[in-house]
Amino acid sequence: MSNILVVFLGNSIYRDDRIGLIVGNKLRDKLTSLGYNVMVLEETGYELIDVLAGWSKVVIVDSIKTGRHEVGDVFQVNLNEFDVYKRASPHYTGLPETLELLYSLDLNPPKEIYLIGIEVLDPYTISDEVTPELASKIDSITDKVYKLILNILGRSSISG
Repeated sequence: MSNILVVFLGNSIYRDDRIGLIVGNKLRDKLTSLGYNVMVLEETGYELIDVLAGWSKVVIVDSIKTGRHEVGDVFQVNLNEFDVYKRASPHYTGLPETLELLYSLDLNPPKEIYLIGIEVLDPYTISDEVTPELASKIDSITDKVYKLILNILGRSSISG
């Protein structure tokens, strides 16, 4: 196995926040067969430090609500602009804060880290289903995430 990790994040109790888990479960075997380490996780915040430490390259796939993209859009998040995604609550520790701590304390951070966002509509409501707007695009989202991962990692998709 390579020293590359692909992490799919989500929360199965929140409506659209589960999209990372759905896509990760669909792509796990495909990416593993290419030699990548894959984790589909519900961990959040500082729990991720141990997961991310020690890898040479990490790709993180997670839901994101920016209001600047159509629901279901898949895009690479510029980590230099990542601070704008921090929540206002002092009791919430998300990915931006986790990465900041990992690097500022030099806790064996990845040499390279990439974030793929999936624009969602409702990541806050407790539900066992994604919104219909997102559900209708799951296959397309999965395909776009797969191609973007391969692009980031310097491989081409055999299927196009």
